[in-house]
Amino acid sequence: MTARAAQADGDPASDYLLSQQAFVSPNARVSSSDTMQLLALLTAARERGYTIRVAVIQSRYDLGAVTVLDKKPRLYARFLSQELRFIYKKRLLVVMPNGYGIANGGRPVPAEQAVLDRLSPAGTLDGGALVAAAVTALRALTAHAGVPIAVTRSSGDNTTRNRIAAACAVAVLLLLLAGGWTYGRRRARQRT
Repeated sequence: MTARAAQADGDPASDYLLSQQAFVSPNARVSSSDTMQLLALLTAARERGYTIRVAVIQSRYDLGAVTVLDKKPRLYARFLSQELRFIYKKRLLVVMPNGYGIANGGRPVPAEQAVLDRLSPAGTLDGGALVAAAVTALRALTAHAGVPIAVTRSSGDNTTRNRIAAACAVAVLLLLLAGGWTYGRRRARQRT
């Protein structure tokens, strides 16, 4: 499901986060490398035992029908976590221009919220700055939990390049196989 399709619901992030690790505002114009860095960090954290999903909320429009929670990251984190708790029961981080909120199973997490409260908020509607704030928050949370994660921008880019190269190789192989199969069928018809 794309973020745009999720916007049809009253609360876009809740639908998107049922199956994805991160919801980034579709209006935020975030670069693919910034998004890949965030996803790589989430994957690395999960592999080390720290499972968390992230909602990067740029403006009240990203909240759908719950615009009353705009600029209230703590309350929105609890609300969103409660909506997801039947499918996803672990940590949920909300990043808004004015701050952070974290919840687990619909409940606040005071120790982790204290970690977030020490961080500077993005302070801007710029999508890149919001994703950078999410990355900073994730690094602080994983370090606090004893699972520091160091994912560099270049490793995310290399992962993306490797995936693209693998996909291209598979596509070329499939085209060659299809061409060989078609050639073989034509030769068989010519013989008969």
